[in-house]
Amino acid sequence: MEANLPNTAAEAWKLNEAGLSIVPLGSPFEAPPAWFIEGRCSGDVEKAKMEWPKAPRFRWKQYQDEAPDDSAIDNWSRLYPHTNWAIITGYGVVVVDADSAEAVQFIEDGNITRTPLRALTSKGKHYYFQVNPDYPIHNSVRKNRIDLRGIGGYVVAPGSTHADGTLYQWETEGYMAIDDRHDLPMLTPDDIAAINGFNGQSVEDKPVGDLGFSTDQYPLPHDGSNLAEGQGRNNAAASMAGQLLRQNVSLREVKSILDQWNQSNNPPLSDAELNTTIASISRTHNSNNPGSAILIEPLSVTKPEFAFSHVKELVKGVKPINWLIKGFLEMDSLSLMFGEPACGKSFTAIDLACCVATGKDWHGKPVKRQGPVFYIAGEGFNGLSRRLMAWQVSHGYNLRNAPIYISQCAASLTDLGNARLVSASIQEIVEETGGVIPSMIVIDTLARNFGPADENATKEMNTFINHIDQLMRARYQCNVLIVHHTGVGSKDRARGNSALKGALDAEYAVVKSDDEVTITTKKMKDADEPEPVKFLFNPVRLPFVDEEGEPQYSCVLREFAPDEMQSLKIKKGLETVLGDRQRKILETLNRLTSNARSNLIKGSRDPSSARIELRNLKDECFEQGFIASKHWRRTVDAMIQRGFLTIEEPFVFVSEKGQEALNHE
Repeated sequence: MEANLPNTAAEAWKLNEAGLSIVPLGSPFEAPPAWFIEGRCSGDVEKAKMEWPKAPRFRWKQYQDEAPDDSAIDNWSRLYPHTNWAIITGYGVVVVDADSAEAVQFIEDGNITRTPLRALTSKGKHYYFQVNPDYPIHNSVRKNRIDLRGIGGYVVAPGSTHADGTLYQWETEGYMAIDDRHDLPMLTPDDIAAINGFNGQSVEDKPVGDLGFSTDQYPLPHDGSNLAEGQGRNNAAASMAGQLLRQNVSLREVKSILDQWNQSNNPPLSDAELNTTIASISRTHNSNNPGSAILIEPLSVTKPEFAFSHVKELVKGVKPINWLIKGFLEMDSLSLMFGEPACGKSFTAIDLACCVATGKDWHGKPVKRQGPVFYIAGEGFNGLSRRLMAWQVSHGYNLRNAPIYISQCAASLTDLGNARLVSASIQEIVEETGGVIPSMIVIDTLARNFGPADENATKEMNTFINHIDQLMRARYQCNVLIVHHTGVGSKDRARGNSALKGALDAEYAVVKSDDEVTITTKKMKDADEPEPVKFLFNPVRLPFVDEEGEPQYSCVLREFAPDEMQSLKIKKGLETVLGDRQRKILETLNRLTSNARSNLIKGSRDPSSARIELRNLKDECFEQGFIASKHWRRTVDAMIQRGFLTIEEPFVFVSEKGQEALNHE
């Protein structure tokens, strides 16, 4: 028996040599250990047999950021010669896990970026992509049978065996191997949006009832208008029932809505016909959406959507303003912050979000409702992480445990289905964290989270506002802050339809002039307008360096008094800060130039004619040993781009800016 079992070590070493992080899983060729049966499967042996081949043998978080060394893999291979292996995702690769035939068809029809590296699994396929440094993908499991395996996750590696006997194996396009992972494409925000929009059904699946008709016979969704006999009343009822069920409307509500519609038909369908149609479409919906359930009753009994209150109810319940940040942002309100590109509006939004999540005063204004913040980011995910790190370093707060949640992609909030997905994702985290509701939701930016709709159209802007109001602001009575751009040709107003301004409780303009950022109130619905607030961009050195050892920087906003600018001499830190190698290259070039001038003077020649060739500078730097050949070209290119060096082939010179940077060291 032992001789017939697969030895998976060879595949493990291939993955290791490709630069991936791997750990051993369980094996279908061994009995699950007692700790797994009792601790993970509640004593269910059959469940344990199915899950053990996909379960890590030990805690593996340490291998999310650093691959195991050769000795570890050698030890695991000797201890578990027939084991399955996991590829840690987010380290080198991210994987789209299509777990059904419909999901595979959706991907291979071209709905997301095509990748040549795939693996066959028990129920579908794994699609491998290169890590996108500007767009981090986190591990997430979806109900639509397409999961994302990124930071914090893993996939079962090819060469492993499923509990049902299926062999995981590569399916490539001939020229691609795992060794070529650096040539793989990257997932984009559009890819994630497409995956989120997949509903789990095959594009060929058509709901068919048991009344002898298909919804293909009624291709357009019925709009609820009344019909006479012979005009397709059954088809219309089926179409309406299907639409309502896909929107998670309960059966009782579906029946009530269709009853009301049916009474105006001439003649109406009989109760038996209408009930049979609803029952048929309900069965079809369940069949096409396995794992989901149709609500019988509404989730809760609510008041009518449109109701009146007597004036006495309002005047007796008057309360002070419920501030989120005293004098600046209210709870249960919709706010907007707009400005030109690169004016500091996202820096401000991050600053506000971090203060709300940690409870730190926002530049002298107290945070009154500390709580979770959900940040729906539409772009610049790598820059966002650097700005959060800069805030943490500058303010001395550890954000590791702060309740700040960043979206993995943009959201199309004019689409009801996508808006509901966002709301459901927020609610899932609320439930996981003990029911603590958000204090603030940031949408950065409106353009990136608006979807394909026209933000200048009144109807579509109202749709955007209504979705935010109903699914976010009203649901949690929190502050929703939208980050937006200025209008075309006008720095004084936000872009897009005026319906947005009419819906706002507060509006702020962010204007940058040189290094000064000013935030000015444009609208404050129920309180006094605060005075303008002025900030400076304050550079912050981050606690890491790049692959060449160069220091990394970001910025935070620092408030200053109106008269401070007169006496403040701003040092443009990000423009003049040198890395260690860059500083040594400039010092070496200055020394070589000084020696050349001395030699010219000794020979009674003009010292201003001293020139140093780039190759001579390179040789001298290599001889000193502070830089290797593999770093030389990139470092020099960066110095030229930043203006520290000037080139007149074949000579190189320290520029005025480079000399200024050296003097500031």
